[in-house]
Amino acid sequence: MTASPPPTPPPHSVPPQRPGRWRRRLLAPLIYTAALLLMLEEWLWDATQALLARIPDWPWLVRLQHWVERRPPYVALLIFLAPTLLLLPVKLLALLSITHGHPTLGLAIVLAAKVLGTALVARIYALTRRSLLSLAWFQRYHDQLLAVKARLTAQLQATAGWQQAKRLVQLCRQRVADVKSLVRARMARSPRSPLARLMRLLRKLVARMRSR
Repeated sequence: MTASPPPTPPPHSVPPQRPGRWRRRLLAPLIYTAALLLMLEEWLWDATQALLARIPDWPWLVRLQHWVERRPPYVALLIFLAPTLLLLPVKLLALLSITHGHPTLGLAIVLAAKVLGTALVARIYALTRRSLLSLAWFQRYHDQLLAVKARLTAQLQATAGWQQAKRLVQLCRQRVADVKSLVRARMARSPRSPLARLMRLLRKLVARMRSR
């Protein structure tokens, strides 16, 4: 009676990779890019708002802002979308400049249109926000956009690269503060220097514009 051969051990099975891990790796660059764009948009929004706040309160501008604030919801929506529609020909002009061999001019037009459009949209949104949020569908999409933005920003800020960039920005800010302190100290020691006179002239011009 012949002995039966020993059973062959089952082949070593490699645990399959979880699809979620690969999906996260593939989507990570897109998520970080989207988060960076959203944060850049927010920074540009805040910067242009601060810049527009320095514009003197001319009577005609104050009356125009009050008129925009009192518009009904759908009229406010048209006003809110107006800068995007008005700047569309400018963006087409930039595209034509790039296709005709003028990439620098096209890029400059795109950047200028972006800054101007963001400034106008930010100011108009501040004036029409109450009317726009009275629309149920607008408030729903508004809240969803803010939630997506918060989630993407949190994922970006949790990365090591973001922490390094944050430390670099803090270092640059400290260097700028040190330079400002040095310039102020030199101006205090020599109040009749050309730099001190220029700074006093600029302060007078700014104060005169604000007083108008």
